[in-house]
Amino acid sequence: MEVRTWTLQDVLVVESTAHHDDRGFFVRTMETDALRDAGIDPGSFVQESQSRSRHGVLRGLHGRKALSEGKLVRCARGAVFEVVLDLRPWSDTFLQWDSITLDDVEHRQLWVPPGTVHGFQVVSTAADICYRMDAAHDPSLDLAVAFDDPDLAIPWPVHDLTVSERDRTARALTDVRPHLEEWFGASAPGG
Repeated sequence: MEVRTWTLQDVLVVESTAHHDDRGFFVRTMETDALRDAGIDPGSFVQESQSRSRHGVLRGLHGRKALSEGKLVRCARGAVFEVVLDLRPWSDTFLQWDSITLDDVEHRQLWVPPGTVHGFQVVSTAADICYRMDAAHDPSLDLAVAFDDPDLAIPWPVHDLTVSERDRTARALTDVRPHLEEWFGASAPGG
C-alpha cells in the first residue's frame, strides 16, 4: 500500500496492488502503518458506511460545517467520477476542486480531509462506495454545496443524472463562502 499526495492540500490518494488469479482478486484495503506514516490515524475511524448507486446517480457535494470529519473513500464495485472541493480559507488550494476515478480495477482510495466537500457520479452500471469516517455523523453539521454551481463548472460525465432533493436544492458556493472562516477558521489548526 502506498499513500501519495494529490493536487489539493491534505487530500491523499491511497494505492493498493490487487493480486489476480483465476478465482478473482485479492486487495488490501487498509494498512495501519501506511496510513499512520501519511498522517492519518487509523485508530480514529469510528464509523464505516456503504452506498450503492446506479448509473448516473450523483451524490454531493457533501461535507461538514466544521473541521470535524475526515473520510477515507473507496469504490468497492463499479466506477465513479469523484470530486473534492477545498473550502478551507487558509488552504493553499482554497476553492479549488479536482476529480479522480475511483473503481474496482485500480482500487485507489481517497482521503477527504475535514474542511473539504466531496461528491461522486456513477459511471458504471452500478457502484458501491465505502467510507471510513473519523467522526460520528452529526446531522446539525451537514453541508451540501451545489454540484451544478456554474462558478465551479464541474464537468460531470453522465448528463442523464439522478440526484436527491437535498442535492438539487443545495446552496451555491457564493451563499456558502461568507461562512467558511466561521466554520473552518481563518488559519490552519495549530498554525
